[in-house]
Amino acid sequence: MAARAQAAICPEVPGQTTPPCVTAAGQIVVEGTLAAWTQGASSGGGEHQFTLAAPLLRFGLTPGLEAQIGWAGLTWSPDSAEGAGTQSHRGEPGDLTLGALYGTGGPDAAVALQGFVTLPTGRGRATAGDWSAGLRIPLARSLDGGWQVALTPEAGLAVNASGQGRHAAFGGAAGVSREIRKGVIAGVDISLFRDLDPEGDTTRSAVSATLAWQVGPNAQFDIGAAFGLTADSPRTLIAIGFARQL
Repeated sequence: MAARAQAAICPEVPGQTTPPCVTAAGQIVVEGTLAAWTQGASSGGGEHQFTLAAPLLRFGLTPGLEAQIGWAGLTWSPDSAEGAGTQSHRGEPGDLTLGALYGTGGPDAAVALQGFVTLPTGRGRATAGDWSAGLRIPLARSLDGGWQVALTPEAGLAVNASGQGRHAAFGGAAGVSREIRKGVIAGVDISLFRDLDPEGDTTRSAVSATLAWQVGPNAQFDIGAAFGLTADSPRTLIAIGFARQL
């Protein structure tokens, strides 16, 4: 989540919260991750992975309503050969997510509803193996001194660890951000999610710091780093992102 400077663009990247602002009717925004490196959870062996080109397309349909299409990108993860001490790497495509964002007070609403469904279009370790769905309620409020606070509660159906069937998952993220100089926005946030998988409940939590640079009214580049707070969370995530209104 980044505070919204005086710019037409209002991207979801970077950060763990989701802004409630909606893409203007007739406009198209492309945003997402250019590259990311993740060190896995200690409970899962701590393996690392690289992700390239994870875009999100946002289409303004009406004042206060947008459609979204996101792809999890191309992921490379280590693959240990059985009986050997070497590792190989393979690139696998991720899953596709379809969604909609509705601002309850129009395009500049402080409260929105975001529904989404993820389809198992990926391969190998990059796919969840079955469909999942959820609902977020993005909220944001501007404070004195140029600060902005954001909260994004979420609930949904996550895919079981077996790759088949679904279970309840819920949680959310909260953060603060501020424009520290013209067009440069710094933010920090924290997330907490509970996963009620039949094979064992898990709790994921992370704290992250982000920096975004808005290049004029219609473009942004950003960088962020997140650090896991529980054994079930990825230890480290570093990502470089972008956003552009077409």
